[in-house]
Amino acid sequence: MSELYLSPKDLGVKNHIAVLPCGSLEKSRNVKWTTKELKYYLSYVINGSSMDRMFGGVIFNPIIGREGHFIHPLYAGFGNPVVKVDWQEALDNLFKAGENIPAASQVAFEPVDIWVCLPYPDQSQTTFGEVGGRELDFRLEEDRYLALSWWIREFLAKWNNHSSSLSQLSFKGFVWQREALQAEDISLLKRINSFINSNNLLSMWLANYGSTGVLNSKDYGFDVCSVNPNYYGNNTGNDYQWINNNSNFIKCYNMGMQINYGKGMIFSEHHLADYLNLGLPGYNNYLEDCLIVYQFHNITMKEAYIHSIVDYIRIYCGIKNIYTKVDYPGISY
Repeated sequence: MSELYLSPKDLGVKNHIAVLPCGSLEKSRNVKWTTKELKYYLSYVINGSSMDRMFGGVIFNPIIGREGHFIHPLYAGFGNPVVKVDWQEALDNLFKAGENIPAASQVAFEPVDIWVCLPYPDQSQTTFGEVGGRELDFRLEEDRYLALSWWIREFLAKWNNHSSSLSQLSFKGFVWQREALQAEDISLLKRINSFINSNNLLSMWLANYGSTGVLNSKDYGFDVCSVNPNYYGNNTGNDYQWINNNSNFIKCYNMGMQINYGKGMIFSEHHLADYLNLGLPGYNNYLEDCLIVYQFHNITMKEAYIHSIVDYIRIYCGIKNIYTKVDYPGISY
């Protein structure tokens, strides 16, 4: 056991990484991130002007291909089967002019890291489409591997073709979409992570605290495992001690941290303060040198800037390591 958090410095990546879902379960696809939205992630905005860097990296997470065809495994049962054309559409959307990756390059205050989630090859799909002259059936591991390696090669070809206009961006690697591992994915993961590494790129997994396989993430070829404490405030049965427990766990196993920020029934008012408070040196000390991935729920950074400016400022202070503890009524630590 390491007793050290996973450090972004050891990986050669920028810290404080925001997940950007491309699409949703709602009828509106919302697959695009424009400069108007990304500005608030990639720069610290004061009175409408970008004044400093915000997040050091972003993860683009393709949720949907064509309307009603969900790439993300969490939503697969709500739509139609996903085929090759959906994977291709998700790929094309990532590089669409003025959106997503190109838009990030346009508004980056400083050079920023880019990560991208891999589509999940669901084993229920038996007629995915043709790759390399072969009609793929995802009941077969070889076919799942061929689909993933094809998509990775296609992505890298597009990145290279656009490289002259992406000077503010550095592509770091791919992210596995499932939060818990299935036994039938283990062998595939080892193969595809090896393929990713052979391209001098990193592989990341965003796991849940207690997920199946989380103790063995390095055995499966993941360079980065960042763990979600499953804390959303005291409106659920998981109180702030889940942050402390998760912190002890990831320190033992040399992993990164996830921070949840959101609005809605399960989020209590002070959940963001709890994440930032408990990351300070007097508590768990993960804000300074632990790789941190931020998950946003029912809110964007632009919405936070407009409607919850205090939260926006606090996130910035946590990123810049100038945050100080916030006390609130009823705080118990």
